[in-house]
Amino acid sequence: MAEFTLKQFENLNLYSNDSLQKVISSLVNTSSNAVLINMFEDSLILLDHEEGQFYIADYNFDPKVLRLKIENFEPVELKHETDEFKEKIYEFFDDEDGSAIDLADSYKEHVLDQERYINDLINESMSTKDFSEVIDYSKIKNLIDEDAIEELRKEKFFESYEKRLSTHPLTEIKMFDWKRPIEVSLVETEARKIVNATAVEKATDLWKRADFKEAFEDASETLIEDVEEGTEKFKSLLEDFPQIFYLDSADRKTLFGKTILSSKKEVREEMSILLKGIDLLFEQFDLSEMKESYLAEAGEEDDISGEEDTSKEDGEKEDGEKEDKAPEVEPIDMKKISSELKKIAEKVEDEDIKNKLEKLIERIGKGEEEGTRPDVVKEAISILTL
Repeated sequence: MAEFTLKQFENLNLYSNDSLQKVISSLVNTSSNAVLINMFEDSLILLDHEEGQFYIADYNFDPKVLRLKIENFEPVELKHETDEFKEKIYEFFDDEDGSAIDLADSYKEHVLDQERYINDLINESMSTKDFSEVIDYSKIKNLIDEDAIEELRKEKFFESYEKRLSTHPLTEIKMFDWKRPIEVSLVETEARKIVNATAVEKATDLWKRADFKEAFEDASETLIEDVEEGTEKFKSLLEDFPQIFYLDSADRKTLFGKTILSSKKEVREEMSILLKGIDLLFEQFDLSEMKESYLAEAGEEDDISGEEDTSKEDGEKEDGEKEDKAPEVEPIDMKKISSELKKIAEKVEDEDIKNKLEKLIERIGKGEEEGTRPDVVKEAISILTL
């Protein structure tokens, strides 16, 4: 007997053949070089609109996990069917009363109309794609240092995440190379951040950073004068430096104490009041909710309450399945990824692509301080391995 959860059964019906073509068309349309022409029971016809080449491919859509796989690309060679027109030519020369007008009409019907059908098919499929939202990843592909990427492929973290792109796909198709299988998910497959081993150590050293000290001094002076406004500034401080949430109460107090001692005189003189006030912010205002939200995202729910959860084994889901956790990426490896992305960003001329790369580099940089974001690492590796 087949068993489904109610949600899985809903998805099974939602993505029936009647609506699946729209889903697949939408996913293919996220790519920089393909559109869906037609769909059959287990195969697709796709068009590489950059090269003008049709392909037949196999596909499988799993409604339980909402993932699509497209593979086995076979180029289609199109030829004009001219046999019927040849017969009309023979008839024309055999018939003394043959009409040149009839021959022209026959050419139009048997030759030109074939091209018109193909053009109409292409135009209809292309009309479903919003090119203003599409990144031309071929412009990135041509700038990738293949030798450097081959060296990175020898790194364990890189190999793990390249494989993980198949088991935990991204939610967009960047481009088709018409060789490798394409795997894509309708839902985000990475929901948790991984706290790097060095993240706590880096959080305790924030007091040495000029940008943190400046923001802390500003928030502290404001808190002394106006509790409500000062609270908002401390919220902003924690949004900018969320790694503070990795610290327990004692380490957090030590961090703030060191920061106050190294701050301007006006702040140092209010050290006792400030430390008590900051503790109250965490207890009485909604900073505790910010902490829970941030640590829950990082997969640190057990640390919030301070109580160890012994109900489940490490890495075990509610249904007893073992959770496939993404591997941690060390800061030094984050820098390697960031370095390769920067090389591309410096060379690329397209402003939309440059902006996308710069935002990704910024997110990778945050990962060096705050921990591994598997979705960000996968996004970077998917670009570097185009």
